[in-house]
Amino acid sequence: MGLDEVDDSGEFDEIDGLDGEYGVRPFWARTSTLVVFVVVLFVLSGAVTAWVRISDLQEQVDTLSAQTVAAEQARQAAIVFAQDLASYDYRDLGGNFRRVRAASTPHFAGQLRQLAEEVGPSLQQSRAVAKATVRSAGVVRSDAGKAVVAVFVDQTVTNTRTPEPRTERSRMELTLINEDGVWWLDQAGEL
Repeated sequence: MGLDEVDDSGEFDEIDGLDGEYGVRPFWARTSTLVVFVVVLFVLSGAVTAWVRISDLQEQVDTLSAQTVAAEQARQAAIVFAQDLASYDYRDLGGNFRRVRAASTPHFAGQLRQLAEEVGPSLQQSRAVAKATVRSAGVVRSDAGKAVVAVFVDQTVTNTRTPEPRTERSRMELTLINEDGVWWLDQAGEL
């Protein structure tokens, strides 16, 4: 048989005198190479898929961690804001309100200025003094730029009508805005 001759199975016979060195590889050898190639391709595909999924999960964990830190920072800021809002002394109302306005957005600072003008005279006339203590605070909802925090406050109040200190409990909902890593008070209301 010569180089061009093929037997009935579709494979070339070995060429006489070449000991099979340059002959066509048998079918089983070609099949096993294909199987190895497919297995390697499958393993590589699985590794790439796993790496992509792990990267996505790590990104989600990092985002969640950043949101948790931001929410805790907002909660801590809200505690200070609530104490400052609910504490006052008729002898220095301006100082108390200035401290709160300094930590507020322009929107809330304007509302606070108006409130001070409305209630300031009656607080001075009744010689009202209040000391607030935050009992607990929890984040209602938050993202990187805004947080709503519920705060439970005990307020010890004295005035000319009730010279003996009395404790009033109140719940406040504070809305905070984050600008460049600083939380600012934007809204306050009672629950």
